Amino acid sequence: HTSYTLMARITLDITGNLKGAISKRREKVLSKIDDELNTFGISTVAMAQRLCPVDEGHLRNSISFTPVKKEGSTRYVDIVVATDYAAYVEFGTRKFAANYVATLPQEWRAMAAEHKGKAGGTLSEFIQRIMAWVQRKGIGAHKTKSGNVSTSKNSYAAMQQAAYAIALNILQNGVKQQPFLYPAFRKNRKRLISNLKNI
Repeated sequence: HTSYTLMARITLDITGNLKGAISKRREKVLSKIDDELNTFGISTVAMAQRLCPVDEGHLRNSISFTPVKKEGSTRYVDIVVATDYAAYVEFGTRKFAANYVATLPQEWRAMAAEHKGKAGGTLSEFIQRIMAWVQRKGIGAHKTKSGNVSTSKNSYAAMQQAAYAIALNILQNGVKQQPFLYPAFRKNRKRLISNLKNI
């Protein structure tokens, strides 16, 4: 399986007037800037983890950031979501993605476009994943008198039927977006900019 990582980057270029203004206390100021970038990364990851939908926790656990990296006068941190389905959760698919992505800033539209049409796996694997989800949730299952999911053949057949119906609906209509990275990035970016102005 190919992994399609969702990644957001915040970049600062320390040049021009800012460079002149901090030249006397350069190292101290740059250290504060690095601290703010790292705080941005930590805060964005924490918020994205709170906002992301959770089934088994794979998506939430795949959200991380890289501490400040430096390339010449540029400093940056990357926020990474390392699952093959993160972009489909973030942006949705089909008509849902088309409607939602159109409302995003250009850099986020470009990120969504990188993932368009890159779904991996076969139809059989897709249905198996839906079936596993249906079983975890007990969707369509018959219940015992005590309220537990029945393990009967009829119960399994009902869950299979539910899984096929859900898979068909997804293939026809897509999946609704559940943004978690963009809202976290946007909110923490405002805080970062404010803190950098104070520095």
